Amino acid sequence: MSKIIKNIKWLFFDKVFILILQFFIGVKIANYYGSESFGMYNYAMSIVSFSAILFELLNDRVIKKFFDEGEYTNIVYNVNIFRNLMAFFVLGVVIVLGVILKIPHLFYYTLIFLCIDNVLVISTQGIETYFDYKLNSKKIVILNNIIKLLSYTLQYVYVMLGYSIIIIPIIRCFGSLIRMITLKYMYKFIYLKVKPTLKINLQLIKNIIIESLYLWLSFIGFLIYTQTDKIMLGSMLGNEEVGIYSIAVNLMQVLAILITPIQVSIFPKMLKLYKKNYKEYYNFYLKLNTVITQLYLFLSILSIIVVNFLFLKIFSYQYILAIPTYIILTISVFFKANGALQSTHVTIKNITKKIFYKTFIGIIINVILNYIFIKKYRVIGAALSTSITHFITLFVLDFFIKEYREQAWIQLKSLNPIYLKTILKEYKNK
Repeated sequence: MSKIIKNIKWLFFDKVFILILQFFIGVKIANYYGSESFGMYNYAMSIVSFSAILFELLNDRVIKKFFDEGEYTNIVYNVNIFRNLMAFFVLGVVIVLGVILKIPHLFYYTLIFLCIDNVLVISTQGIETYFDYKLNSKKIVILNNIIKLLSYTLQYVYVMLGYSIIIIPIIRCFGSLIRMITLKYMYKFIYLKVKPTLKINLQLIKNIIIESLYLWLSFIGFLIYTQTDKIMLGSMLGNEEVGIYSIAVNLMQVLAILITPIQVSIFPKMLKLYKKNYKEYYNFYLKLNTVITQLYLFLSILSIIVVNFLFLKIFSYQYILAIPTYIILTISVFFKANGALQSTHVTIKNITKKIFYKTFIGIIINVILNYIFIKKYRVIGAALSTSITHFITLFVLDFFIKEYREQAWIQLKSLNPIYLKTILKEYKNK
């Protein structure tokens, strides 16, 4: 357990370090370029983010299950090959469509450089997944932070020199290239003591895709109702609204800073407990989910107070609507925290099939709510639709699906602060 906690600390440090960089430099970029240009950049990022639909055909949690059963070198190799081909495919599609549709030059080149950055980042995802599986995130975090520091410093310099916003994705590409080269060297130095025999294994890729299928469908739904709001805001209202909403989303990501490190680090522990003793696994799941839920209830309330107090001391007044937008989005983060271990649980139990129904329902609800609320409440409406969708898909629907009722009751019990006191007393008595 100490190794898991250490790994969570490193992943948390990574998030905090990037947060500090965003605070000092990212805010400067947002204020300098204004909501119109900053909105255009985030609009382009939202479009490119949909390429993850192809990458997630190989789900990271499923890949880790294959690590547990097979030879890791060929798994890493094949994951990298598959995802890289998908990234190049996306880049080619963007280049061709940009010419056919005659997209405005600045927006077009922003899309292209973001897609190139995609290719560079994706090329080492198999390696990163293996580092996570081995609870060796420290190496990745140190490398990421050095590259991020270099990248943000260069962004700041070029912003001060008055360059166009296109310089931001160009610098991202430069940083990702250095990161890719360094990470591949680290992987070879730490884990490949003897040169392995690598070969493309289509059957392996097929098996991972089959087991990832329902998690993939779930991811599509998640991506749609986290990115569709920006796309619909941009198409219905314009780039300025996207810029305001993006600030609120960035603040929301700060609040959600702990969720991913916990998910990544706790997976190997839960997998081992499940194989060992189900009762022990269940109790661990309930206790950990309660701690996460109660922690995020406190953090959500605290963050609203802090944002209200500090926002205008950091951001320019043109982003003022990001405050009520963020307050509504904290509801979304809270239910993401409450359901943080859902995907881990269904992956381990191999009951991912019914996720399709949740995903499909979530997509329909989100698109309808976005259309209604954006027209009526503008940027705040997008936040409302996202939070309502997360509440329904991450909490309510599980009570109506037999296989998922167990996790639904765990999440409901986790809302009880009295149970947290019991857990803390048990921990003290140990």
